[in-house]
Amino acid sequence: MTTRDRYMLELEGMLKVIPEAQRKEWLYDYYIHFQQAVENGQSEEDAARELGDPKIIASELLLGYRVNQAESNNSFGKLSKAVFSTVSLGLFNVIFILGPYLALAAVLLALWASAVAMGIASVGVIVESWLNDTFTIPQALTIGLIFSALTILLVIGLRALTSAFYKMTLKYLKFNTRIIRGNNK
Repeated sequence: MTTRDRYMLELEGMLKVIPEAQRKEWLYDYYIHFQQAVENGQSEEDAARELGDPKIIASELLLGYRVNQAESNNSFGKLSKAVFSTVSLGLFNVIFILGPYLALAAVLLALWASAVAMGIASVGVIVESWLNDTFTIPQALTIGLIFSALTILLVIGLRALTSAFYKMTLKYLKFNTRIIRGNNK
């Protein structure tokens, strides 16, 4: 097996999660690089060295793909995959991307859980008062209405906050991707 074949098999194996059409397009570029290197009198080993470690190339390609997916789909699952793809590129990214992402995502999750709890409490106070006479019905309805209003306000604020968090994380991942690729546009 030639150096090119080993290199391309390794690269292709690491890009299996990418849809076939996109993967073939990327791999074609690397095949062309090897072909042009041989035509210019360069050895396959030199061409492979020039390209760099296929693991790093695959990680960078996956990162770009995941960031583009997260940008086009507005899904926290896709955003998380992009974050974890970025983290796989080094210790710096573990500290400066994963830590803050997980911390802020946990805070957002806790705030959403609080909003749900407050919505449940608005119904719960009415049901509790109706069953056990804790409050009079007008008092229970007033408290339930206050909790409902606070829940609505919290949900509106959280939607804006969640959207901002998503956009800022995506922007930072794109910035980080440009730095990794050495393209500081």
